[in-house]
Amino acid sequence: MQSLHPADATVLLGYVAVVLGLGWWAQRRQSDQTDFFLGGRRLPWPLVGVSILATAFSATSLLGGPGEAISFGLLWLQLQLGDLLAILVVVTVFVPALRGRALTTAYEFLEERFDRRVRVLASVLFQLQVVLRAGVLVYGPALALSTLTGFSLPVTIVAVGTLATLYTVSGGLEAVVWTDALQLGVVAVGLGACLLTVALTLDGGLGAAFAAAAAEGRTAIVDFDQPITSPRSLPGAVVGYGILALAVAGTNQQSVQRYLACRSVAEARRAALLGWAVGAAVTVATLVVGLALYGFYRSTAHTLPADLPADAVLPHFVGTELAPGVAGLLVAAILAAAMSSLDSALSSLATATEVDLIGRDGTATRGLRRARWITLAWGVVATVAALALAGRGTLLELGVRVMGWFAGPILALFVMALLRRSPGAGAALAGAITGFTITVVLVADPFGAPILSPGIWTTAIGAVTTMLATILLQSTVGPRRRRPRAPAGPVPGTRREGRRDD
Repeated sequence: MQSLHPADATVLLGYVAVVLGLGWWAQRRQSDQTDFFLGGRRLPWPLVGVSILATAFSATSLLGGPGEAISFGLLWLQLQLGDLLAILVVVTVFVPALRGRALTTAYEFLEERFDRRVRVLASVLFQLQVVLRAGVLVYGPALALSTLTGFSLPVTIVAVGTLATLYTVSGGLEAVVWTDALQLGVVAVGLGACLLTVALTLDGGLGAAFAAAAAEGRTAIVDFDQPITSPRSLPGAVVGYGILALAVAGTNQQSVQRYLACRSVAEARRAALLGWAVGAAVTVATLVVGLALYGFYRSTAHTLPADLPADAVLPHFVGTELAPGVAGLLVAAILAAAMSSLDSALSSLATATEVDLIGRDGTATRGLRRARWITLAWGVVATVAALALAGRGTLLELGVRVMGWFAGPILALFVMALLRRSPGAGAALAGAITGFTITVVLVADPFGAPILSPGIWTTAIGAVTTMLATILLQSTVGPRRRRPRAPAGPVPGTRREGRRDD
């Protein structure tokens, strides 16, 4: 157990003050729910692209990336191929279909194609997914912060949840995307500080560290001996993870909300592609830091505690090797990575609840006030979920597994909605419920042991099961529903969303 050096505490408190200040600044620019949920649809695409990456890059990624490299080397890089394929499909198919309409949530599109029941089901599945994932996202950084600061784990969980809730309630999506950009910058500087410390401390610098890692097989990118269910196998990374990435980037409200906040289809496409590119660069950076730490502890007299898990090596290095002030920067980076995912979760949860479930009209002032209260309520729920789920599994793979339970049925609904001849609403509704139920029964070990262990293919199983169930139910539930004759008009207050913006 440690306590923060005064220099580290100063850096951390300064960071917290800037974040809260951004929330206050964004609050002054709001007059209605469109400002709160979508930043007035005026956000610049580079900022949105960075925010997309910051949302996906959680503290789980910051701590788990170096731990992944220490345990398995660079095999996680293969997932960037699956991510790239998914983003290409998203910018070609999903973004024009969603951003070309006056939507606030992704699930309004499903009501247009099916009916309100399908929209509500998809939104509820999304909200359950995000709340459960919040526990995974907050636990890892809270544990690291607890180790580095000396505060208890429940205290650090509540601190992370409270801070993220405060500036999200205050500033809405605009505060979220600006703080996401700040947080990503803090993470990048923190990772750079780790590499610089290894370079200056180790004889031979980073070259010696990487040579030590390479000598023990940590630099291989492909391993054909990996089981196909693992995300570290080439098929699992490209196809299995690619399907999960398609669900996250194309149908998840956290991503779609950012496309809808851009000025046009073209800018939403650029934001999505930028998010992938920056995400690939940051993933490489975390893995490189992991290799550097692996080589550092192999090449020096410094040793790691025998029972220290790989995910805890970075916090251990921060607490024992970094100079005062620099360590505070890394503590801020861990906090930043945690909040960049939690703030986005809260914003998207509040948007989905207000627009999809409540859907009540009101004055701008009253609607804005209600949106803030909903965000606050979700902040409390997410923090409680983090306390309840803390410690139930390893970081990277647990986050992927939880998302897979829900992402498959939601993805299937969107794919079927995009078809030229969509199935009937009743068949789609029953198919999604059936697909989700089968997925949970098969892979979520409700009876103590899972019937199947599909690993990275959970999302694919959920999607395929949902579509097959829908096809089988189509003949008994009802006829196909006709597609609308014309899409909704362009978004009010923006330039015309026609082919010119494509």
